[in-house]
Amino acid sequence: MTSHTADLSVLKASNQIFTYVVVSDIHLGHDRTPTQHIISSFIRTVLTDANKDIHVLFINGDLFDQQLKLNSEAAQIIIQFFHKLLDYCYVNGIKLRVLEGTPSHDWYQSNLLVRLNDVRSQRADLVYHRGLAIENFPEYHKNILYIPDRWISSQSDLERQVNAAMGKMGLKQVDFAMLHGQCVYQTLGHKTKEFTYDEAYLHRLVKELIHIGHFHKYSHYDRIIANGSLERLAHGEEDPKGYVRVSGGQWAFIQNPYSYTYKTIKITAKTTLEKLDKIILKLPKGSYVRLYMDALHDFNHAFKDLQVRYLDYELTRKLKGDSSEGETDTYISDAEDLLQAAPEFTEINIYEMLMKSVLAKHQLSPSETEKFYKFSEIFINAETEASV
Repeated sequence: MTSHTADLSVLKASNQIFTYVVVSDIHLGHDRTPTQHIISSFIRTVLTDANKDIHVLFINGDLFDQQLKLNSEAAQIIIQFFHKLLDYCYVNGIKLRVLEGTPSHDWYQSNLLVRLNDVRSQRADLVYHRGLAIENFPEYHKNILYIPDRWISSQSDLERQVNAAMGKMGLKQVDFAMLHGQCVYQTLGHKTKEFTYDEAYLHRLVKELIHIGHFHKYSHYDRIIANGSLERLAHGEEDPKGYVRVSGGQWAFIQNPYSYTYKTIKITAKTTLEKLDKIILKLPKGSYVRLYMDALHDFNHAFKDLQVRYLDYELTRKLKGDSSEGETDTYISDAEDLLQAAPEFTEINIYEMLMKSVLAKHQLSPSETEKFYKFSEIFINAETEASV
């Protein structure tokens, strides 16, 4: 670390409470959402004047979407972006910490960021965590646990590795955790063979906040925060995207207003071509638009004509009862896809399972209970798409 960065870090540590940003699931090199757009979103939402005061920028896994060739167009603009990222962190005295994500996405390609930093005359304070590790920040009196995706195979394996790492440092707990994977609450109703973190164990292990990447939907469970992806990368991801900023243990979800457009339109018997025009033609060119409709609908029979009509858009269709267009394990399914993925569930017993799970684990006030009942009703006769 250069003296410039070291001096700024000391100044920040002495004058401010511990402040950081967590962003994950960037997916550079994605096949659908353009890499240039992803980079632009990152610069415009994360590398801002408002974040110059942070102490650490955590990239919590899946910086890449797939293995890239160095001579590809995506790789070339990624290299330029990495220099901007390193410049931002160096100039503002920000520590940059990168965690390896899902193996099939990252492929240890964040080594490129390390190599670029190593040959620069102005090097940022950068550490790339490829395995389970605990890092001590003495200037902030904080210990951070890092665990990549699919590093752990079982609860006993997790406890053995964590206890060994803490034992070497004389710790009984860590202050924060940066994980890439999945928690039990995120997988209710999903069939998965991957290791799933137990929330109770994480809350005993970590004193303050637990950050987890991998699922692209923003959510939180007590002190566990899933910031979701920075960008929309598929249909079923039409919820807000962004990152999390933490200061003094208080966290806030910061929305990315520039996120790419993926819109699902539910086609009904009343949907006319004029109504469809009003929705689609208002969207940015290049948007991904999916028509969700019955196989017998006229729009399905004339779908090729619709594709010609909307040449400036990526138009696809999903027919009712067709589960072939499912999301990968990095995407949260919507309520309807959840029912299709788990035939043993019905709308009613998913609702009952959700209610029992939450009410058993949380002490809710009468007003909170009423709000939760209203929210949970979306799982009965769920209407998750926009209807026209």
